Amino acid sequence: MRPDVIVVGGGLMGCSVAYRLAKDGARVLVLERSVPGAEASSAAAGILGPSVESFEDALALQLGRRSRELHAELADELDELFGVDVGFRRCGVVELAFDEEEIAALDAQASTLRLHGVRCDRWSREELMEEEPAANSDALGALCIPEDAQVEPKKLLSAVALGAEHDGVTFQSGSTVRSVIVEGGRVRGVQLGDQVIEADRLVVAAGSWTTLIPGLPFDSETIFPVRGQMIATETRPPIFRRVVFGAGGYVVTRPDGRVLCGSTMERVGFQRGITFGGMADVIRKATRIAPGLRDAAIQEHWSSFRPGTPDGLPLVGETRIEGLFLASGHHRNGILLAPLTAELIAEAMAGKPGSRESEALSPKRFEEAQG
Repeated sequence: MRPDVIVVGGGLMGCSVAYRLAKDGARVLVLERSVPGAEASSAAAGILGPSVESFEDALALQLGRRSRELHAELADELDELFGVDVGFRRCGVVELAFDEEEIAALDAQASTLRLHGVRCDRWSREELMEEEPAANSDALGALCIPEDAQVEPKKLLSAVALGAEHDGVTFQSGSTVRSVIVEGGRVRGVQLGDQVIEADRLVVAAGSWTTLIPGLPFDSETIFPVRGQMIATETRPPIFRRVVFGAGGYVVTRPDGRVLCGSTMERVGFQRGITFGGMADVIRKATRIAPGLRDAAIQEHWSSFRPGTPDGLPLVGETRIEGLFLASGHHRNGILLAPLTAELIAEAMAGKPGSRESEALSPKRFEEAQG
């Protein structure tokens, strides 16, 4: 049966969009060149921390907070429907300061967040050590944002894919899109080798590879790969109760004691792999945050590509080509913004008037810049 919508990309972004559109009654086909979640979705730490990541940008902060709350609703929904725990925990996020300059930056950050209605608490060194004893005692203070959260990306992806299939979405793995077919200014489908699949609407959610697909009206630098290297270990008892940022890195602790440490941000093209320099950087940052990790064994290490954009905001919405939508370019916030992105795509397809937020994320801003 001919699909109403083709979604290119089977990561969390593509699965979230497919799940949301299927709820509206659309027949959705998801095309994935590998297997769903093989790239950045499964490699991410799952931090839902817009108050740390995006506080300097009012729009990004607003979008992140809204999507964080959609995560809470989605977690309840998936648990109720399928009995799946996706690991959503409103554990809070802490940011450490190690010198007077960083203390001043935390004070400024706290003021900005409070102006936007974000609850946050400034801790002294003594309060930090009482709340998180494993934190580095060299820290002069900290900022705690209790509403921020975390989720387990692999569990979330599996549950969202399950929900999508339950609602009739078809997944086709091993499908590399060779080109987008456009006729008369509107999308007609995609070319897969010798096979053509037709559809009147197409959503490209292919992460860092998005603008490499022939037929899209963007150059290859509109969305570019940023490599991130990470390390996983385990501690008993769990080293932190909250997600902890500091020294340019972060430490994410799961309730069972698993610990994720990250992450580098490297513009090295599509060069995969783990490097001595990358691992040294992650280890230095993690042990600066939590000196006790020096004795922890490295259990896993990996790298993935985040899809960056020139202005730091994702490309979400319809392009100048009728029926062609993008849901990509989320950089470090792909997990965080997946539910909101799915909502925005669904609203755009339903013809709802664009909001200030959707206009700011429109892919057309780069089409116009490129003429």
